[in-house]
Amino acid sequence: MKRLNSNSIFDIFSATDKEVYKEHNVEDLLKDPVIRFGTMVTGVENYYVMDLLYTKKLGERYLSNKENIKLRYFTDLMQYVGSIEDIQSDTLSIIEEEFGREAILYALEEMIETFISVEHYEKCAILQKYFDLFSLKKLEDC
Repeated sequence: MKRLNSNSIFDIFSATDKEVYKEHNVEDLLKDPVIRFGTMVTGVENYYVMDLLYTKKLGERYLSNKENIKLRYFTDLMQYVGSIEDIQSDTLSIIEEEFGREAILYALEEMIETFISVEHYEKCAILQKYFDLFSLKKLEDC
């Protein structure tokens, strides 16, 4: 049986947003915090869909590499939120309206938990800042 290559299992997502935006001559949109944040949120959702598919299809071969794959994938997603400067309140509202507060908080929480498990606390701090912003916004909206 062929060994599972955890470095290439998510090649289905190898065409990064940057490449797609460049191909369509709209590369400047990648500077938009709404686009960047949305890429992270949908990326986490995509991970869990692929996780289910690979678990069912490959079973133990996938499960033995699952945590390494998840860490690598979530680390790749950090490029989208790690370099966002301060987000204005109106931008937070747009992000929330576009992707949904629960989906945003879920994605952030999943990534934080993953990075805590491997002691990547600098990534956790970045993500926690956004988690706190959206949680605070939730309280303000009540």
